[in-house]
Amino acid sequence: MWIAMILLVTIVLLPFALINYRETTEASQLVKYADSLYQVQSNRIAAQLGGDGPVIVLVHGFGGWHQTWHGLTERLQKAGYRTVAVDMVGAGASTRSTNPDNYTTAAQARTILAVLEQLGIPEYSVIGHSYGGRVALQMSILQPKRINKLMVIAPEVFAEDRPPVAKLVTLPIIGFALAFWSTLPQLIPVGLKSVSKRNDWIELEAETYARPNHVRGHLAAQICQSSAPKDGDMPVPRHYHSINVPTYIIWGELDPIFPAKHALTMVAAMSNAQLAIIPNCGHIPQAEAPAETWQFIEQALTDQTYAALPPPSH
Repeated sequence: MWIAMILLVTIVLLPFALINYRETTEASQLVKYADSLYQVQSNRIAAQLGGDGPVIVLVHGFGGWHQTWHGLTERLQKAGYRTVAVDMVGAGASTRSTNPDNYTTAAQARTILAVLEQLGIPEYSVIGHSYGGRVALQMSILQPKRINKLMVIAPEVFAEDRPPVAKLVTLPIIGFALAFWSTLPQLIPVGLKSVSKRNDWIELEAETYARPNHVRGHLAAQICQSSAPKDGDMPVPRHYHSINVPTYIIWGELDPIFPAKHALTMVAAMSNAQLAIIPNCGHIPQAEAPAETWQFIEQALTDQTYAALPPPSH
């Protein structure tokens, strides 16, 4: 029994020492991947800009950053668009804030809107994935007149609160240990496989997803985000149906995080939405099925009406 107790105490306390060996870089060392930095209140926000033409803003999901969009930004730029891929607060080369108020979707959306204001861009289309899809929806709720088209990929729409595991990581001491062990960079390929159905891309991209985890303060920022209020004064689950911006919803048929039936609920509730469901695809269509995802995005951007793929049978 004593051995078990010593082992448990070691597992709980060791992360407080090991975190200094994991988080060895500054966010500024990731700035080399971004083109620009912007100050929004107390936060430094990084963005990668490229191309010329109509502006497309890309909003990454939880665990992502601007570099995880690189395949799609290259396609967009070659097709004649200017891309603005923003690192949200707590991600990529942006500030690792420990203020929970910075992590509501309303705060994240307003921060991105402030960056676009600083860039002098009056109108744009927005692409958001997962949590970034929720932020993109929030942007459309807050400033619909600035957004030409909204494209959301497997967006988080219906949750009213953080998941139970998020509340566990906010517990003193034990929560930090749980967060540390569950977010080991070495486990990122395992995590990506658990949410994907097509895995041939993971070996090439896992290191890109892992890179921000080595920034000092990253884990503390993730724990802070777990304790933050979800949305703000205009919750997405209660307001998304009022969005009248032309909206294009892309979903993986076998998404294990947010079931594809959520897509059917969304498109039925929105007055100006179209849906494409990608067969045999999980939660990250832009990486798992880049050609199919691009097909729908390209058609959406050129105002062509495309036939939605059949809904999943389950």
